[in-house]
Amino acid sequence: MAVYPTPFGVLNETGVIVAPDEMIEAELRGLELLHSVVKDATEWKQMDCTVSGNKLLTTSTDGYELRIDVIGTVETFLVRGDGHLEVYILTGRNRTVGSVNKVCILWDLSYPGCAIADALVSLVLLGEAQWPEKSTPRTLREFSHAAQRLAIAQRFKLGIIELTPEDLEEIKDIREALAWGIPHAAIDMLCAFARRCYTCKGMEVEDVRLNTQGLFNEINREDILAYRANPSTPSDLLFLPTYAQTD
Repeated sequence: MAVYPTPFGVLNETGVIVAPDEMIEAELRGLELLHSVVKDATEWKQMDCTVSGNKLLTTSTDGYELRIDVIGTVETFLVRGDGHLEVYILTGRNRTVGSVNKVCILWDLSYPGCAIADALVSLVLLGEAQWPEKSTPRTLREFSHAAQRLAIAQRFKLGIIELTPEDLEEIKDIREALAWGIPHAAIDMLCAFARRCYTCKGMEVEDVRLNTQGLFNEINREDILAYRANPSTPSDLLFLPTYAQTD
């Protein structure tokens, strides 16, 4: 019985794999590539699996943790031809009371001869790219939204604001309006977002102003002062930066 040491554990430790040598060699090459990618990754870590002793890949964001069973994925593919990746999501910031769910991610089997380890490389690279929505598998969309919420909150220092998928879309629209050169529309949408933080999220006005400052910093001072002179709604003035507050 041949066993194959890899950076993620021993492949075929139980002797269940009966596959052509070229398939096994392709997977071993793919696992070496995966290792080189993970080594330089900033979003992924390796952890020991308490059951198998193999290395799992893990990444986390905003109350979610995603784990990949690398060896389990490759062995299942080589033994049964099953193209599903062994991926699990743990939810809940307190892992002792959270839940664990297996995620259905099916590798595209239309390219015979390719290693399933290549699909794991692609998944890791998606994580490094902050899970772009258009490229992320539908079954990971909730994890993708959580990663986007965290990335946007960190970039704009949104602090205590709990972002929803609708909030993410609104922030995207605000930035698109700025890119199109219509700052009045961008400020109008940003003030509407601030009002909802106050009315729907139960935040105080000062907290809203403090935690939307990063977004207002993306807008030219002159455009904000021009909006102050002609706001869409008088209450918008409450949420403008300090320098734009009326006397």
